[in-house]
Amino acid sequence: MSVSFRQLTADDFDLYKNMETGLEDDYMLKVFDRLTTKGNALFGLFEDETLVAVAGYTLFAGEFAMLGRLRSDKRHRQNGYGTKITEYILNAARQTPSVKWIGANTELHNKPAQKVLEKIGLPHVITFYAAQASTLTPLMTGDTEWTIVDNRHEKRQWIEETYLNPSFEKSVFPYEAYYPFPARPSLFSDEKVDEMDCYINPDGTRVLFMWREVKGTEYLHVVYPWADFNEQPGLFETVDRSFQMLKAENPEALVWMDLTQEEADTLPADHPFDFPSPWMLHGMFKKEADSIEEANQMMDELEKELSDLNDLLDKNQDRLNTLSEQTNDLDSKI
Repeated sequence: MSVSFRQLTADDFDLYKNMETGLEDDYMLKVFDRLTTKGNALFGLFEDETLVAVAGYTLFAGEFAMLGRLRSDKRHRQNGYGTKITEYILNAARQTPSVKWIGANTELHNKPAQKVLEKIGLPHVITFYAAQASTLTPLMTGDTEWTIVDNRHEKRQWIEETYLNPSFEKSVFPYEAYYPFPARPSLFSDEKVDEMDCYINPDGTRVLFMWREVKGTEYLHVVYPWADFNEQPGLFETVDRSFQMLKAENPEALVWMDLTQEEADTLPADHPFDFPSPWMLHGMFKKEADSIEEANQMMDELEKELSDLNDLLDKNQDRLNTLSEQTNDLDSKI
């Protein structure tokens, strides 16, 4: 039996369809062709000619590789293939010149996936609730709405003062639903900044970002850079105005906010949000991964040198023992 890896294409769909993943509703069957093109890469682990595990990554903003789509055939799950394929795609992402950061998202209850990420050396960064609401009425107090900022330059100034400010408390930006990343200039292209509606409070000390996006459901994604959103008059009135405009077009739309446990705890008891299982972001910048790899290589080399030294010492000790025995024999004959 031979084990091999290769990148998959749309032509490998039947191989994937024949895997027994144990999933009743596997979305990858519906979008398999998209997962092998346009910023996505999907890799397979094969036993001889049989596909037994897959995993891949998607590239965001040109330099953020998010690992995921781990699937394995349940008939082969005792062989550690989940770790092997994930380690393989980690190395594939590291070898992509444009990639600067590599990470993965797991649900809090998904302990097996967390163990895999721990084994391949991806540390935990932050945990978010994907807080979702169909109404904001319980949070509204009738305060004045905030003022919209239409100027791209002024939007960028606020981004520079918050997420891109090294001394700012928050360093992870919710780029898309399910996809937060460490804040870097590449996340804020002109297209992204133009997509983001921006509002400032009456005294010009706070800013709020919002945009529409679709992840199965259509969302108004709300991003507020501080943790004191419950103390800001007019914030939820401002969000609700945009939300009502969206709901007029799509009554099934929801508000989405990425909240830490500490932020969720500040909400009033009658808050309208649902809190699905939290998502744990893992990851590191590629230079950190390279440093770890170099350190591991140095440790391997050091262990080999120590092993060689021990072998040499053992051989020398054997020689000394032989010489001692020969000397004792000679003494007994004299």
